[in-house]
Amino acid sequence: MAEEDSDALFALTKRVREAVSLINSLDEGRLAVVVKRLARAVGGRAGPPFSEEELEQLQTRLELSSADLSTVIEACSFFLEKSAYHVIKPPDLSAHLQAAGFLQSHARALADVWEAEAPALLRRLREGSSVGGAERLLGIDWRLHLHAASSARSRLAEPRAIITLKVSDPASPAGKTVPLEMDHAQLSSFLANLDRLQSQLDALS
Repeated sequence: MAEEDSDALFALTKRVREAVSLINSLDEGRLAVVVKRLARAVGGRAGPPFSEEELEQLQTRLELSSADLSTVIEACSFFLEKSAYHVIKPPDLSAHLQAAGFLQSHARALADVWEAEAPALLRRLREGSSVGGAERLLGIDWRLHLHAASSARSRLAEPRAIITLKVSDPASPAGKTVPLEMDHAQLSSFLANLDRLQSQLDALS
């Protein structure tokens, strides 16, 4: 198997491989119970998904050390959060998990939980995306600016985009302005990120 796949959802790092090996050693039914609890905690505000007492019980039932249990929980949370970010469909998630080394039965168990819990999980994330105290965009303006070339060899001016964001400010009803200056490459990268963000917002809407 190739070390990296540009189409892979999960990068096959050493940490991921170790976590997948541990997950594959578990009973898939018990794995599903753990993942369901984790899925219901994503985007919530009720604190950790498991109490200290429950973690001790899980160690016994799953026959894992404290460190290995933490690895499993962190990895499963990561798989869920990554799936939420990309709004992955359950069959696709199962395929991605198997590509990451999951046994088919274990990939299906996690994908089944995702299918059942994803609507509520995504709704929580959507409702919680408006962070209290975050500044809101009130307006935007832009202009082009020719910046003197830094190289003595070049007589050409370097075009720059000056973007001015007007955002809310609790201290001022009129808000405040945040200027951004970007060259062509930076602006292209910024717009590409905005396109990806738009796609995610469309999928969550």
